[in-house]
Amino acid sequence: MTTKIETILDRAMCGYDLSPEEGVILLKQNNPDAIALIRNTADQLRLSQAGSTVTYVVNRNINFTNICEQHCSFCAFRRDQGEPGAYWLDSAEILSKATNGVERGATEICMQGGLNLQAKLNGKSLPYYLRLLETINQKFPDLHLHAFSPQEVQFIAREDDLSYAEVIAALRDAGVDSMPGTAAEVLDDDVRRILCPEKINTATWLEIVSTAHQLGVPTTSTMLSGHIETPEQQMQHLNELRSLQQTALNRSYPAKITEFILLPFVGQEAPKPLRRRVGRDQPVLADALLLTAVARIFLGRWIPNHQPSWVKLGLDGATQALTWGCNDIGGTLMEEHITTMAGAKGGTCMEVETLQAAISCLNRPYQQRDTLYRPLEARMQNAKC
Repeated sequence: MTTKIETILDRAMCGYDLSPEEGVILLKQNNPDAIALIRNTADQLRLSQAGSTVTYVVNRNINFTNICEQHCSFCAFRRDQGEPGAYWLDSAEILSKATNGVERGATEICMQGGLNLQAKLNGKSLPYYLRLLETINQKFPDLHLHAFSPQEVQFIAREDDLSYAEVIAALRDAGVDSMPGTAAEVLDDDVRRILCPEKINTATWLEIVSTAHQLGVPTTSTMLSGHIETPEQQMQHLNELRSLQQTALNRSYPAKITEFILLPFVGQEAPKPLRRRVGRDQPVLADALLLTAVARIFLGRWIPNHQPSWVKLGLDGATQALTWGCNDIGGTLMEEHITTMAGAKGGTCMEVETLQAAISCLNRPYQQRDTLYRPLEARMQNAKC
């Protein structure tokens, strides 16, 4: 079997795209020698595709509401209107958080929220979302707004009887600079029927992201891993992302996927049925690292920037991922609710100095970047939490 693994990895090192079936073979390895080969290949490809420098972004999350019409089986964040713990930030609170982020050096605001049916102006959803953007843009026109997932785009379109293109264009023109590639979970409808049956299906997620690329809005890409999905379904997800990126590049769309982020499942506070089915509360680091390596090998020629989640894996786990194919350690966040409410132990904020120290432990240089991976001169020494 090691010979077969070596053949697959040699092909990857020569610049060939692996098939999903070859990816499954890699993911099913449990022999330490084979896993070491996979890790080393991912690390070498990271060096050739993204370089030795580890990047990070100074950003601030704003989860503007956790009131949501949907009931995803993994979500500990959502609440019903009036339920204990439910919240909905007003414009003053959102502006205060954005101001706080800017004062601490943020170049990006990442803004997402629950699907709140009451979040309307004059009975329409889109004007409410445009006002969220206006609230920040009027005071901070130079901030990069990384906002509103494909699921939120579909929600607005459904509520206001608009096309996806109409919604994305309006958000873009109002200040959205890029779209988070969240709500992807696993791009396999058999998984989605169990994990998030009320969410958009695979085809709709792909359509919305591709439409964003055609309209000049860059996106990220993600995978929620380590719950009920199989290695075959993980590879199907990665194959969908690779095909999506190939389409954007081959058709010369004005935007594309900027990064891939693996999001291991945290189930400590998740709804009990899924928690019982998964059988554990925290991610298995070894599984996450192997999938990280395979994602680099499978995607890296097309999506060169790969990022772990220190919120989900902890900083030590995320730092290890930098030797399994990742070239970026993520952002400072400053505030994080969705994963923390699920029981993650990684924290909600990371000081710049802490990220830099973790990277330095690997004897790799670090570089502050903007959301689109353009290097920046460091604008601050820390983001005090």
